[in-house]
Amino acid sequence: MADAVYWATSALIKVYALEADSTDYRQLLAGQSEAIALSYLHRVELYYGLAGKEQRGEIKSGSARVLFALFERHLGEDRYFEIPWGLDVVEQSHHVLDLNRASAPPVALRTLNGLHLGALKSARISKLVSADRRMKEAAVNVGIQCVEP
Repeated sequence: MADAVYWATSALIKVYALEADSTDYRQLLAGQSEAIALSYLHRVELYYGLAGKEQRGEIKSGSARVLFALFERHLGEDRYFEIPWGLDVVEQSHHVLDLNRASAPPVALRTLNGLHLGALKSARISKLVSADRRMKEAAVNVGIQCVEP
C-alpha cells in the first residue's frame, strides 16, 4: 500500500482530543489525499492516551470513552486503513531497531514505536505523521519520509 500515510498515535490523538496544535493536525488529516494507515496498536494506545488525558483533567470527565467510540466509528466507516498484523510486522520491527542501533548517533527506539514502524514498513508505506521526535528520527534512519502539519 505505497499510496498511504501512516499516522502515529502521537499525531492521531491530536485529532480526537484538543491540544495546542490540534488544528494543524486536523487540517493535515482533512487535506490528506492518500489513504490514512493505522495499525492494531492504535486501538490500545489511543484508548490509554485518552484515558490519561481524562485522568489528568486535560479533557472533560467521561470524554475518553466518547472520543474513543468516535475513533472506532471512523474505523468502521473505513476512514482509516488498518494494517493487518503478522510475523512480518515483528520481523520489520527488529530490522528497524537494528538499523537505528547502528546509526550515528544511535536512536534509542521504544518498543511500541518500533512496532509502529515495523507495521509501516511491512505495508510498504513510506510516509509518517508523528508528533514524537524520537520516532521521527528513527523513521528517517530507515528511509521513511516524515510529513509535518
